Amino acid sequence: MRTPTLIASPAAALLAIAIAMSVFAAREDRWPGDLRVTREMQGWAFPGDALSDTVRAVTTTQLVLVAGAAVAVALFAAGARRDALTLAAALALLAVMQPSVKELVDRPRPSPDLVELRAAFTSESFPSGHVMSATVLYGFIVWMCARRGLPRVLAAPATILSAAVLALTGIVHVWLGVHWPGDILGGYVWGVAVLAAVVAGMEVLAAARSTPDVGTEL
Repeated sequence: MRTPTLIASPAAALLAIAIAMSVFAAREDRWPGDLRVTREMQGWAFPGDALSDTVRAVTTTQLVLVAGAAVAVALFAAGARRDALTLAAALALLAVMQPSVKELVDRPRPSPDLVELRAAFTSESFPSGHVMSATVLYGFIVWMCARRGLPRVLAAPATILSAAVLALTGIVHVWLGVHWPGDILGGYVWGVAVLAAVVAGMEVLAAARSTPDVGTEL
């Protein structure tokens, strides 16, 4: 069995990276290469308005929280209680961390004098809320399918669709001009950090429960 220290170390490293990126984002409105990459991507025909609207719809924080809660309930009812609790805890942490980091960083969105704004927005720019939310929910689905040995007929389409959403949400939000590439990267890192922290925490709790109480045995 892996020790709690080995389990928690990658999660702690991801959190440290996410915090460092947030500090950098708070100091700079955009990072080197952000403007050039955004203008280049906005010249692409792909992903287009229709696909962008669809991806945005399935990655909103509100939908992720509601859909994720439904998945957690379904997992709990199916007997996968540990996975259900892991997802529920990740969603709860997401709901707290995302607006908090955005407010603390307070990074402005790309301005229309620099890029073409093709969609509306309501919050600060870093990290991308759509990307962070998608990473928590759809990243959890990919992780669960890979780790829990689900039947291929279920695991394959769930993994493919989730991975597609994860990849597309980053592209879409740069193409729409509502986020810098650095915001997208921050969303992925923060999403993985949240998910990894919860998974590590659940592993540590499970390891603690399985460790014999030496005093009791004596």
